[in-house]
Order: sequence, then C-alpha cells, then structure tokens
Amino acid sequence: MSNIENIFIDRSKRESETRLKYSKYIFNSHLIMFLIIVAGAVIINYSSWLTRASNFELHTVFIVVSILFSYLLVASKVKTYIEEADSVFLLPLEQYYSKIASRTVLITYIQQLILLVIFYFITKPITDKIGSFNKLGLVILIILIAFNNLFKLAEVIYFQEKVLTKGLLFITIFSQVVGIFLKLNYSLYLGIMLFILLIFIAVQEYNKLKKEAGKEAEFYYLLKWNEAAEYDKHRKERYLKFVNMFVDVPLKGIRVSRRKYFDILLPRLKRNNFNQENSFSYYYYRVFLRQENTIYLVLRLMLIAGIIISSFNNIYVSVATIISYNYLAIIQLVPLYKQITNNMWHNILPVSEKVKVTSFKKLLTIVMLVSSVILTLVSIFFGELNLFNFIANISAFIFSSILSKVFISKVK
Repeated sequence: MSNIENIFIDRSKRESETRLKYSKYIFNSHLIMFLIIVAGAVIINYSSWLTRASNFELHTVFIVVSILFSYLLVASKVKTYIEEADSVFLLPLEQYYSKIASRTVLITYIQQLILLVIFYFITKPITDKIGSFNKLGLVILIILIAFNNLFKLAEVIYFQEKVLTKGLLFITIFSQVVGIFLKLNYSLYLGIMLFILLIFIAVQEYNKLKKEAGKEAEFYYLLKWNEAAEYDKHRKERYLKFVNMFVDVPLKGIRVSRRKYFDILLPRLKRNNFNQENSFSYYYYRVFLRQENTIYLVLRLMLIAGIIISSFNNIYVSVATIISYNYLAIIQLVPLYKQITNNMWHNILPVSEKVKVTSFKKLLTIVMLVSSVILTLVSIFFGELNLFNFIANISAFIFSSILSKVFISKVK
C-alpha cells in the first residue's frame, strides 16, 4: 500500500508544483493590476445595476449565473493521476487505488464547496430581492456535489462516460440551486427525483459490471487503467492549453489540421508566392491558421477582451483591456518562431534567416494590427460617442501597436 500511495502522492505534488510555477508567470504584476481594475469596475457596475434592475432582469441574471455554476461543477474533471505504464507496473497493487482516488475526490469536493460559497456571496444581493433561502435544500446540494464527484470518478475508472448522465447531473444541480435560492418547491422536488434516478443508475452500472466480471470477482479488479490514463492525459492537456493563453508551455501532441473556414484568410497562390522573398510568408500564414495553439489562442483572448469591453461599457476598462490583450497575445506569439524553426521542413528551402524572420514579423504585425482594430471598433461601438472616448480609444490602439512592435522586434 505504501509504495503505490507514495507514487500517487509524488505525482500530486509534482502537478501542484507545476501549477504553482505557471501561476507565478500568469499572475504577474501587469495582470494583477489589470484584474484589480476589472474587479473594481465589476463591483461599481454591479452595485449600480442592482439599484435599477427590474425583477425580470434579476431573475434572468441569477438563472444565467446558476447555469454557469452548474456547468462548472459538472464539467470539471476529477484527478486520477493514472499514467499509461500503470496498467503494467501497478497492476498487482490496483486493489489499493480506490482509497487513493477517494482522497483526490475529497480535494476536488472541498474546492467545489469553496466555489459554492463564492456563488452564494456573489448572488446574495440578487436573492435578497427576489428569493429566500432553503436550508434543507442546501444540505441536499452539498450531498449532491459529493455524489457528482464520486460518480464522475466511477465513470472514469470503472464504468463508462456518458453524455446522458452528465446532462442529468447538470439538470439536477441546476434544479437544486434554483430551488434553494429562489425557493421554488417544484424545482427542489425535481432535483431530488433526478438525484434518486442518478443513484439508481449508479447501482445499475455497478451490478452490470459485477455481472460481466463474474460474481466471484472483486470490484477493484475492474479498474480501467488505459481509459483512466487517457482521461487524465486529456485533463492535463486542457490545463496546459489554458495556461498557454498566458505563457509559453511545452504542449505535447499539438494537432495541425486544415480548417477550410480559415482558407479565405490565406493569400492567393501566385507566382510571387514562390520567389525567395515571399516563400515563407505563405508558409507562416498556413502554420498560424492550422495549429490549434495559435489561431485559437488569439480568438479566445479576443473573445474575452470583447466580452469585457461590451459588458462594462467603461472607457477606462476598455483602454486597459485593449492594451492587456496586446500584451498577453504578443508574448505568446513571439516564441512561436522558435517552435517553427525546430521543424525539419523549416530548414529545407535555401532561404536566408533574415527573410524568414522578416516574413514572421510581418505575420505578427498583421495579426496584432487586425485584432487591435477590431477591439478598438468594439470599444467605440459600445461606448459613448464623444471626443474624449474617441481620443482614448485611438490612444489605446496606438500604444498597444507600439507595445506589439517592441516585442515583435525581439524575434530572432
């Protein structure tokens, strides 16, 4: 028991250290300053909105936030810490894994309870106006959150993941949340009935598995090592893709695929594309549009920035967002050149390094220019039409362009 326990404790510590390391890069002084500004704007706008919001608007916002909260609980992945080689080397000790898995679920459960507390305090100003509080329903919700994590773990290591059960979990949690804070009895009853149905499904899955394995087989021998390892690998990759929005991380297994809907953005193939000066320009365009950690990085950051600008409708927030977007995007795109140069195909054509660097700088300049123009137009569209706002938006565009130029010049 101690050997397998030490292995998984060590993996847990290494992952925690890795997350801590990346967190230091993500939450640097620039981002923290930006988050403080955004948090202040959120609090001011939220308190102002509460004074003038209608009953319908209060209900709508609460339901939307409840949907988001329920989705986060269901979509969050449980940690298995299982790797591919474990199916061979840890097979004799698999009877002890269930105890280790229970500890990881407990950590996730505590994190989700903290999320529940945050949800409560965020929505309390709304629920004070439109609803009340059901203590019994809260107790059931706390038990339901524990069941949610245990059932997801069982699906990963014993059963099989199904969209239907995830949908039922989402509806159950959402019904319970709405019933608790809006005191809708029918919603509470629906949540309880669905909870009982989920327990029944879990028992049925367990009996089905035992029947397939034979009556004499112990339950722990049914652990799906390969599926659990693939699940945990995907969980880690998803986290690294999120971190890659802020800092450069070593992503394994980056997929490159043609996206026909982006072909319209590629320059037309002409004879000039194949001369020495332009040969790598077309190549870089294709790389940018087909790697999953490039084009989607820019689009995700643009989407977040656009939502912030349109939501707060505050010129100071808009200016800070445009500049922050440029900073976060460019520091991620500049290292892309080194990743490309590690590819064998990058060195086949007899083209000088100066031409390659110039072509890559041109690509980054166009990407940052176009995205900055779009965000500036969004800020102008959602803001008040006056001279001060116009000058502030143009100034933010100019400053962010200069910032991008400084980082682009460092490409070598």
